[in-house]
Amino acid sequence: MVGKRMMMQTIKTRRIFPLKLYLLIVLLLSVCSISKVTHAQFEKDYTPVKYSYSGSKQTEKVFMKKLKLKYISTDKGLVQDFNKYIYGLHIAYAQSSKNKEFIIEPYVKKYLQKIIDTVVTLNKLGDKYEVVCTRYTVPNAYNMGDNKLFVNIGILKHLENEAQLAFLLCHELSHQLLLHVQENFAEARKRQKDKSIKREIKDINRAKYNKLDRAVQFLKNQEYDFAKYSRAKERAADSMAAVLLLATAYDAREGKSLMQILDKSDTDATVISYPNYFDGDSAKILPQWLSAKTGLLEFGHRDVIEFDKDSVKTHPDIPNRIRMIDSQLRMTKYDYQGKTLYLQSKATFDSIVAMARFEEIETFVKRKRYGAMVFYSLSALQKFPENTYLLKHAATALNHLQKAVKNHTVQDFIPIESDELPEAYNQFLRLIDRTTYVEFRRLVYQFLQRYSSKIMSFPEVKTIYENYYK
Repeated sequence: MVGKRMMMQTIKTRRIFPLKLYLLIVLLLSVCSISKVTHAQFEKDYTPVKYSYSGSKQTEKVFMKKLKLKYISTDKGLVQDFNKYIYGLHIAYAQSSKNKEFIIEPYVKKYLQKIIDTVVTLNKLGDKYEVVCTRYTVPNAYNMGDNKLFVNIGILKHLENEAQLAFLLCHELSHQLLLHVQENFAEARKRQKDKSIKREIKDINRAKYNKLDRAVQFLKNQEYDFAKYSRAKERAADSMAAVLLLATAYDAREGKSLMQILDKSDTDATVISYPNYFDGDSAKILPQWLSAKTGLLEFGHRDVIEFDKDSVKTHPDIPNRIRMIDSQLRMTKYDYQGKTLYLQSKATFDSIVAMARFEEIETFVKRKRYGAMVFYSLSALQKFPENTYLLKHAATALNHLQKAVKNHTVQDFIPIESDELPEAYNQFLRLIDRTTYVEFRRLVYQFLQRYSSKIMSFPEVKTIYENYYK
């Protein structure tokens, strides 16, 4: 009887165990396949994501009725002025949409929207808030008071996990919930009507001496006052973001690591070994072509701007904000047990971060920023060395630059060397400035030769090769 029982148990075990093992293997393989697909998406090539193409315009009355905004004041004049401001944003949003400035790729929109929907549901906020992914390369996210939370590809590329992204979106959601945009609008409106400010401006205009010095000092004082006002709002939004995340399974401690990332978001420590890409038998890059000298080059054009200074880093006192978040979590006796960095697929998050890097290059392609195309393509090649999209755009940009050098118009396509640019980018600008046309053309030719087997199939690149052979 015991033997029979043991036999039956063995049979059951043999039936059940292989099934469990099979399911486990299938699960592991599916996870691995997602990861491989995500990486493969960028390993060999890249297809630009879908962009917005049209924007619907509604009348102010219909738009405001659908928006259902809350107001900080019952002052009818203020409410009417703010409504006009919000409706103006609606018109601008529609135009930006037509200009393809927003990313509407389904997997991107769905991923971002799911984060904020989760936060809204678990905090029982009730209203709907839309997340909009922009093609702007500025490392920033923002809210304009219209229930939309904007996040730029310029900040997405810096993020390390979904919890950081959740905190970033919660920060912007907090600005909306705390009606900060309305408060800023009201403050600016009040300043416009402030008699003392008007009087001071008149005094400056009437002054016979030191008019410029007085005007500069006046602007500094105004900016400082408003900066203090703004700093308090940033801290309040951070505090509320931490509270909003407490209701979710996201690890709210990632708010602190996000702040550290934001503090460094305007710096780029990329190192590019240009000889590895350009050196050949007929020409080699000399060290003095890349090295910095006293004083920056005046080579390039001031109107060719690669970056907007309006970034998250300009938000003040990052160290204080980190301490405030830490204090907030301690005060709530935050229990991080069971908290996680991801509620959705890590593979999808990684894909979105990589997408942001490629879309940044795509933006420079559209704007004909050939210097930026080369630098950011070579920078991304260090992670995706076989990617033909990057090689193709580096090759086409180099071809445009060598033509511009020949025609003495290269300053129209590259910026002036600057401390605000990555050092590796400045090295590339020096390379263009310090080589003759013949030397630069040879280096470009050697780059094309080095990667001909990978990119010759692209018609635009094939034409470049044919012109070089002539």
